[in-house]
Amino acid sequence: MSAILRDVIWDDLDIDYLLTQSYKDFHAKGLDYVCLHRDAGLTLKAYFFAEGMDSQKAGEVVNPHDHRYNFVTQCMSGVIENQWYRTPPCWDPMSDDPIADECGEVYETHLWYTPLNGGVGFTKDGGWILQRYKTYQFAPGQQYWMSAPEIHTIRVVKPETCIVIAQFEDVVPLDQPTVTFTKSKLPPSLEGLYGTFTADQLVKRIGLLRELQEQL
Repeated sequence: MSAILRDVIWDDLDIDYLLTQSYKDFHAKGLDYVCLHRDAGLTLKAYFFAEGMDSQKAGEVVNPHDHRYNFVTQCMSGVIENQWYRTPPCWDPMSDDPIADECGEVYETHLWYTPLNGGVGFTKDGGWILQRYKTYQFAPGQQYWMSAPEIHTIRVVKPETCIVIAQFEDVVPLDQPTVTFTKSKLPPSLEGLYGTFTADQLVKRIGLLRELQEQL
């Protein structure tokens, strides 16, 4: 696969516009989101994971979840681990005791209506059985593809990890939710998330991305 940022014309980026599309603490504390391009068919974005993220104490950046779009992820620095989940093939949904099924674990399900798209956030939606069935780690330059209905989460293996994502057109309409799975009965807290960058902060992040791209 070719580098995701290969066609970015760095000197032509509109910083004022990208400030409206980029966020600090995006989905989780310490996870910064920088948008480089957005239209209906393609979004190019980067995630920066700071050392010592609160969520890393629990081992994962975010809870298992699906998406409204297909996407490709490329590691730019550090090491990122992708963990895939599924409904276990050996689980019997008619069982009287699915909690005891050694093939999977019980998760709470929460429908996610993105606040940045005008949604209400999380809505409780019962429970489900998930099994983590595949795990791979990716070093700088390596990529992986995921389709919208696949369930996954990510883990930062090394400090100062950065990934970039090519997000393709939505296959789930904006008025329909995606799903997040938690071990807790409560949904993830949104308190303190979705902060804004200053222009200088965003320019610094974009400059780092450009350097990482040149080093691949």
